[in-house]
Amino acid sequence: MIETSQLQTLVAVTRAKSFSKAAEVLGVTQSAISQSIKNLESKLEVKIFKRSGKMVVLTAEGEKLYALGTQFLQKMEDTLVEIQGDKDTMQGKVTIGTLTGIGKTWLAKEIVWHAKENPDLKLSVRMGHQEDLIADFDANKLDILIMPEDDVPLHGEKEFFLEEKSTLVFPKEMKDQFFNKKLTLELLETIPTILFEQNDVLFLKWCRSKFKTHPKKLNVRFTVNSHGHMLQAVNEGLGIAVVPNHVLNRSFFKDKIMTLGDEFEVPSGKLYIVYHKESENLVRIKNTIDRLLSHRDTFKI
Repeated sequence: MIETSQLQTLVAVTRAKSFSKAAEVLGVTQSAISQSIKNLESKLEVKIFKRSGKMVVLTAEGEKLYALGTQFLQKMEDTLVEIQGDKDTMQGKVTIGTLTGIGKTWLAKEIVWHAKENPDLKLSVRMGHQEDLIADFDANKLDILIMPEDDVPLHGEKEFFLEEKSTLVFPKEMKDQFFNKKLTLELLETIPTILFEQNDVLFLKWCRSKFKTHPKKLNVRFTVNSHGHMLQAVNEGLGIAVVPNHVLNRSFFKDKIMTLGDEFEVPSGKLYIVYHKESENLVRIKNTIDRLLSHRDTFKI
């Protein structure tokens, strides 16, 4: 494998047309220059320089390597300057990953404003499933993650973002049943219910929060592992359900079904912002995280 120092020596000798003058430019001995070129020619098994009077000039093979070397060294220098400049400015790339519901409800809209305010910043939002997002974060394809507490990668730095909430939803035709009676656990056990799965975690958390215990039985009418389809079922009058607020807030059915108001919203889990330890001093990363934290109150979750 050719070393960067060998390409630097090649370029210096070519421009100086002399081993001794190249040594002065690079601040090394002439013997070091000679040895570097000798090692390079040995690796490639071709002659790179030839004598032309008192000067050394490139062979045909050397010309090709010189063209490659100058391009590579210039690209490396440009990249290093860009990296060093990006460290303390709002320039460069920031890629954020989160769950689809959070991305569609709030994050993507917020990042649009962040991009508008920072025209030199290249922002990207990736929405998907936990396992895919974590794999990309581990592979350094994502700079920032917004994830539920249980899915936060162990090696990332984390910052508490906000607490998700869930709420009970019901068809409009059940309005009198809910608002003219005090909702009790016994009443809840009789009402047709739509669950995410048989052991619906959000539904059980909601019950624990409001009644301090689980219902002994449920009148399960429909089960589907999709909050969007649960809302559709509620709209069709199949029963009640407990869904995340951020799903309800972006749903087509938001204004077609009912809730019991803020009093009946309950915490359902914490969200964290996660980032790489080595990037915490990059201004573009720090300012993006600060932006998300300062605007989290606009996220109706």
